[in-house]
Amino acid sequence: MNSRDITVYLDERWCDSLETHTGKTMEILLEEQMISLIQQLPADVQSRISQQIQEEDQVQAQEAEANRRFSVARITENGESRCYFLERGEIMFQTAQRLRRYLRGELQAPFQFYGDATPISQEEMEQHTAELLRNSPRVVGVYDIDLDAGEVYSLDSDMGWKGYRVKDISTAVYFATKRESDDWIAKRGRFNQRLAENELPNIVRPILIRGEEPLPTDLLHFDEDVEQIDHRLNFYMPTSFYPDHVFGLNIESEENGVRLNLYASYDMEQGCVCDTLEVYLVREDGPEQDFEYRLNAEEREILRSKMDSYCMEQIGISLEATRAQYLAEEHSPISEEASSQQTSPTLQM
Repeated sequence: MNSRDITVYLDERWCDSLETHTGKTMEILLEEQMISLIQQLPADVQSRISQQIQEEDQVQAQEAEANRRFSVARITENGESRCYFLERGEIMFQTAQRLRRYLRGELQAPFQFYGDATPISQEEMEQHTAELLRNSPRVVGVYDIDLDAGEVYSLDSDMGWKGYRVKDISTAVYFATKRESDDWIAKRGRFNQRLAENELPNIVRPILIRGEEPLPTDLLHFDEDVEQIDHRLNFYMPTSFYPDHVFGLNIESEENGVRLNLYASYDMEQGCVCDTLEVYLVREDGPEQDFEYRLNAEEREILRSKMDSYCMEQIGISLEATRAQYLAEEHSPISEEASSQQTSPTLQM
């Protein structure tokens, strides 16, 4: 916004008297007077200038938002998990330095080693996770710090979660920073090298994602055969909605060779819809990426009803009858004798 600084000189006695008489400061009085004068301008002039100011403010706000840099972390300690948003953002080396200070007793209270961060919801954490996965420069890092398990995970947009033991992270910080004469870049490089040598193997950890819009349950439907895998029924769902808005990814804007496979599951042992949707992003020229989308109670109930109808259509029996058939076969004496020869009972589908 282009503004002009206007200075008005007025005897202090006039100022004091006006403020006493009106109960308002001179700044407020002058602002009200300017607004009164503006309102005397022709309506088309007021509308044009107001529109210009609004558009300029929106551009500045968008630029400021695009230039933000932040990191998010979920911290678990004493059985409790909390999510945090750190405005300036931190890479793994900086987060590791905080953690070492905490472990050494320099920060006493639980969660204080991220004490200058802002608490956020799990849903917001999932939105920022999706943002990192679409390679947004705003998200410096996404971390899952489990102090109870003694493990820390850092999310890579291509490789998924990378895990490390807390002890190894603390040791890597020690060796990286013991020579105080080294500059920050040298310390960071030594930290990354030592940490890479201690990465936990075979990390299988769900990546929870979320977009800005809720799952459009009215548009959900199933296709293809119902598939049984162990004690679960898997239902394939075509994406008859705009997936980027729901999952926060960047699917529709990708060039050719990208598709999304989406599955909802029903747990026949527990008798309920599973808590998450399985989201598979498949590229012809790259590896498949697996994500999960958390369902709320209402979404699970709607899906259960749709699953029931689809079972009647495809199998000829209800979802509950399908489950009863599974349980009967699973716990029958014949099934127990054959369990060593057959991975799971086969439903009549």
